[in-house]
Amino acid sequence: MIFIAKNEDGEPTWKLALEGKKTVTRRLKPLPVGKEFAIQPGRGKFAVCRARVITLCTSMDHFHKFGYDSLTLYKKQEANKEGFNSWDGLMQFFQKNKIQFMDTYRIEYEIINKGGKKCVKHLVVL
Repeated sequence: MIFIAKNEDGEPTWKLALEGKKTVTRRLKPLPVGKEFAIQPGRGKFAVCRARVITLCTSMDHFHKFGYDSLTLYKKQEANKEGFNSWDGLMQFFQKNKIQFMDTYRIEYEIINKGGKKCVKHLVVL
């Protein structure tokens, strides 16, 4: 899976995922729970690690499940899990890319491999 986006500070999301600072991604197509995937810093680039889907739901279902009473907490937690510092930064990313947030699937994942044949442990970004 390609992770080329950057957060408000310009940090690439693939790097945040590798460091464990990004644990959720939102995509237009779902991935089943248990599915393993490569995290790549760009199309045709070597994977920096492998991950496994641990939860899946629509962003809308997750939003409603959390409840309106805790909306401020929800926004902060979700922005952080996406590797962003703020909800506004996350929403600006979606708006810039013309993606409707509520039309996405929320995919929570865990890193399962940071090395080996299929992954490059350290990358030099030029």
